[in-house]
Amino acid sequence: MTLNNQLLVALFGLGRAGKFQLESIRSNPGISLIHVVDTDLEKAKAVANEFGCEYGCSVDEPLSNAGIDAAIIATPTGEHFGQIVASLNAGKAVFTEKPLGSGLEEIDTCFQLARERSLPLFVGFNRRFDPSHSSLAQSVRGGEIGGLQLVRITSRDSPLPRMDYIKTSGGIFHDCIVHDLDMIRFISQEDPIEVYSVGSNFIPEIQAFDDLDNVLVSLRFASGLLASIDVNRFASYGYDQRIEAFGEKGMLQSENRYPLSTVLSSEAGVSRPPIEFSFPSRYREAYHCELETFRKCVVKGNPLPITHEDVRMSFLLSDLAECSYREGHPMRVEG
Repeated sequence: MTLNNQLLVALFGLGRAGKFQLESIRSNPGISLIHVVDTDLEKAKAVANEFGCEYGCSVDEPLSNAGIDAAIIATPTGEHFGQIVASLNAGKAVFTEKPLGSGLEEIDTCFQLARERSLPLFVGFNRRFDPSHSSLAQSVRGGEIGGLQLVRITSRDSPLPRMDYIKTSGGIFHDCIVHDLDMIRFISQEDPIEVYSVGSNFIPEIQAFDDLDNVLVSLRFASGLLASIDVNRFASYGYDQRIEAFGEKGMLQSENRYPLSTVLSSEAGVSRPPIEFSFPSRYREAYHCELETFRKCVVKGNPLPITHEDVRMSFLLSDLAECSYREGHPMRVEG
């Protein structure tokens, strides 16, 4: 159980998302890993040897351990809902990667169960915790640029994810664009009234999954605010993540991150190092801050920064954006 603000956790999944959570656990002295679960027992054993914890291929054992405070769910998308429900029923606080489930009904079920059990249910929208993005949002809400008129988000992936990941990811709208939709709501504190999407394919393997690799989304708000998102699965020059907020008094920008700040100026011109290559390095601080925020929600009772309504609306908007692409017209947003 929590002692001296120490959070005792089980980690479910050591794949793409699990590796990032493992790094955050490793860097946080307030979190102790008690049990790790993965279908690859050799991988789980290696982690258990490093952390001196238990390991296995089933969530049943850690969920029956009364000494574990929380479950961190980083398994493949299709396993989230069942593991969230099982964890809450076992009396564990839950941190889960998105999505919670396959639809709004499953999302509502998870949050209703968390309320009934009086347990934190924390959903991983890590970009809210990025220092640059968070600072931009706070400045907008603080009125630094006056009334908000336009938000533009560029979100281009690097490196190209493995095809086995993309195939089970839920598609570009629920895997990638959901984060950008959440950020627009986070920045504007407003829900859009209309969503319109267009998309195309340049990668045949992704097209074979009936998915997209190149998408534009536009959103219209009752206040007159307009927003746009451009998303691509592969940018050859690095992980391109930028936000621009324009208002009546000025503009705010959250720019790309560079691993080095050295800039060369010479007769040939000005050059600087490439931007961060992948999202684990670009959002390392965000992942660490996100998990520390979860720890404080559990051990100190801090309020959850991401609400049921936030998760519900991000899923709904992702659904509507995909429907707009498939049906070829704008979609009205109705709660």
